[in-house]
Amino acid sequence: MKTLMLSLVLLSFCSQSVYAVAYCSLRDPIAQITQLFPNKSNQLSIVKNVDVDIRAQVKAALPNNDLHFNELGKHTLYVAMQNGQALGYVHVRSELSDWGLVEIVWAIDMNMRIKDFVFQRCRSPEKAHVDNDNFKKMFIGKNYQDLKRLLKSDGVSANETLIKQAPKAPALANVVLRCALKTLLITDLLWQKELDRFY
Repeated sequence: MKTLMLSLVLLSFCSQSVYAVAYCSLRDPIAQITQLFPNKSNQLSIVKNVDVDIRAQVKAALPNNDLHFNELGKHTLYVAMQNGQALGYVHVRSELSDWGLVEIVWAIDMNMRIKDFVFQRCRSPEKAHVDNDNFKKMFIGKNYQDLKRLLKSDGVSANETLIKQAPKAPALANVVLRCALKTLLITDLLWQKELDRFY
């Protein structure tokens, strides 16, 4: 009986560890980065640790938002390169929703603005209403401060400006906005020193 209990405990730890590693990872980095930066010749990866300090900074900057405890740990930012020059960055983030985790791959330009995004995982029936150019244009070319203006005062819901572009998908629009804000904020907080060398 003790052996069985010990095995179950160890199996639990192993599955949590695997889950934590996969929580915010690209499934096919080369293909996905090429999709977002078709002119890239190669990519670099910078792995850093999201710790409780970064979590606290996110909470302070975006009240009523928090990072899930499984998001603490190692995360990878990809730098799309062309002939030794950086084109931009790619990072995937997960956000909790009523339909489970929504994973979005974000392309960020050299000025820390959203260049594009694609869903890596989304089970929401609302997906078709936000996975289109009209909705995406509300994000493309925007920086952190621009996107923060799309939040209501509750800090978690999108305002009418964004919801008008996805009237049949308000819940998923909220998820995408929160994910975009956290992506830009964490990229700046966690990787800014490393990214300075590309300017």
